[in-house]
Amino acid sequence: MFKLIILQLRYTWQAWIGALVVFIAAGIVLGVTMIGAVSTISVHLDHGNYNPVAFFATPAIFGLITLMLILTGITRLLITKFKPDYNLWAILGANPNQLALLIGGQMSLSGMVGGFLGYFLAFPIVRTYYAWVITTPGMREFPAIKMKLQFSSLTLTVLILGVFIGITGIINAKKVFSGGHKVHRLTKKRSCNLSILGWLWCVMMVGCLAYVYLLFFQGPTRLAALFGGHSLVETYSQALLALIFLMIMTINASETVILPGLVKLLTLFFPTTLIKTFKTAYWNVLDRKEFLKTVAVPLAIFSLIASFFMYMIFDLANVASKRNLAEIVGTLSLFLGAPFLIILANTISLTIISSSERTTSIRQLQLIGFSLKDLMTEKRIEAEIYGLIVFIQAAIGNALLFIPILKAADKTHTHMFDSWWSIFEWPAVTGTLVFLFILIVDGSYSYKIYSQNRFNVTQK
Repeated sequence: MFKLIILQLRYTWQAWIGALVVFIAAGIVLGVTMIGAVSTISVHLDHGNYNPVAFFATPAIFGLITLMLILTGITRLLITKFKPDYNLWAILGANPNQLALLIGGQMSLSGMVGGFLGYFLAFPIVRTYYAWVITTPGMREFPAIKMKLQFSSLTLTVLILGVFIGITGIINAKKVFSGGHKVHRLTKKRSCNLSILGWLWCVMMVGCLAYVYLLFFQGPTRLAALFGGHSLVETYSQALLALIFLMIMTINASETVILPGLVKLLTLFFPTTLIKTFKTAYWNVLDRKEFLKTVAVPLAIFSLIASFFMYMIFDLANVASKRNLAEIVGTLSLFLGAPFLIILANTISLTIISSSERTTSIRQLQLIGFSLKDLMTEKRIEAEIYGLIVFIQAAIGNALLFIPILKAADKTHTHMFDSWWSIFEWPAVTGTLVFLFILIVDGSYSYKIYSQNRFNVTQK
């Protein structure tokens, strides 16, 4: 099997460049953690209240969580891209487990390559960032450490990333390949593309989220009994961390149900009778469900995380009134830098992986008579749908988050700097970025392909 994995990877290596962009970004994030942690341990400074190891672990935690959320979409897009090859393997007798192992093995090897390259790119980043961080007022207690490239930290980066991506890829691929075979009735996909186990997991996440959410409307004693904490502020901080984690898990579990529903909801607001290309754009978005999930869900979750830390820093912690701008920037970059880097790499990967599918779609539209103006209008509407989906989903999540934040501020007697309008800030930013990304990429593809086809017709 290992030989087959190597041969298949060599045969399709060009198509894996898109996924490699994400894996390199993940390698940078994990490399920052491993270089910093191993350098700290090697000089015996991994103890005390100001332990840099915990500081360096933060990017890896948020980075791997983000990577796990986007790997499902990348795996499905890769399987779609290599569908003829995997159909041939299935005809030759390969079962879903073997096919899942085949693509999981290729993802693991690609992840190791990404981890190796990302490790060396991470070295100047962690050295410069940590040297700057320890000069900020709130971080001067941390010890000065000379960052070093070491074989142990390189090995850990490569192995952890390879194993993590490989296992996640095998699990996701097995779900996809099992769809066309006889499977257990508990795992067979039914309504809304969810199995019975999928529905149970979704209901369980919603139930846990509702339970923790309702605790904020009760007395602090209930929260203290569940989360502990030496003070009321610490209790509410731990409860809010649990809440944001459950919100992320719930969004990820219910994305198959939520996203198609939001797309259909938009038909109530668009002037469908006046825009003749709306229906084409609408069905293009619904048809590319995996692309929609891979774009919308990570950005909606990133918007939620960004809003959460902004509330924690500017409102509950009152950093804005107690600390300087450098410390605020350092704190935000620590918590948001890794997710943002991986999500940015994800958008580049999507552009590369889905290029052939995008080209085919545009040519089909041109064959049925779409002019350049029609193509541009259709792609603009698609971009608007993607942007609105991200904005709506993120705004709903922020609105649900803001209420517990208000409750925590009231119980801890903290002055809130942000108003209700703040729930729309990050969703507006992420929604606009999605709109511009889709519009620029699809618009440029449409113009390029349309011009090529017109040129070919003229030559004939």
